[in-house]
Amino acid sequence: MKIFIYFAKIRIHFSFIFLILFFSQTLAIETVELGEVHLSLQVTTSPKIFIKKLNNLVSTDLELKNHPQNIFEYQITEPFLVKLTNSSEYQLKLKTPLILEKQIISGSSSAQDFLKAEVRWGKKRDHLKTLTQDPLFFKQENSLNNISEETYFLNISTQANKSIYGKYQGSLILIFEPMA
Repeated sequence: MKIFIYFAKIRIHFSFIFLILFFSQTLAIETVELGEVHLSLQVTTSPKIFIKKLNNLVSTDLELKNHPQNIFEYQITEPFLVKLTNSSEYQLKLKTPLILEKQIISGSSSAQDFLKAEVRWGKKRDHLKTLTQDPLFFKQENSLNNISEETYFLNISTQANKSIYGKYQGSLILIFEPMA
């Protein structure tokens, strides 16, 4: 039974990289006359995006759990809040594919016992889109005063190969980019 405890704990550390494009929206243009010199002032704002994990705001770790009917299948689904200002659209992509690797104990050989993990994202748990290094576009429907907030779900799943004893880890880097 001790083996079951070890392979039921798989951790993924994820990071969000926020790319903010400086597409500007004009808020105010004012011309001030100073004798013979004309001065124009243009105030602009850029779209911004904020992402936060709903269940646990402190930890950036995710732990995959095995499926009760298939001990070789691991997955997790976590809700996230996406808040956009001055935009209602964003694109999302993976920086690199997520691969879970066995932690190496000194003196042992490194063998990959997992396949690439599938990473999916979307508003509804049963209609998630698979993320790749090619961007996917998302539009938020509810906007008030140039601010929109919606909940999305991140799902990570993978299949273990033959031997699953040990601890595995991987880094998931998602790139969010607000659109103007």
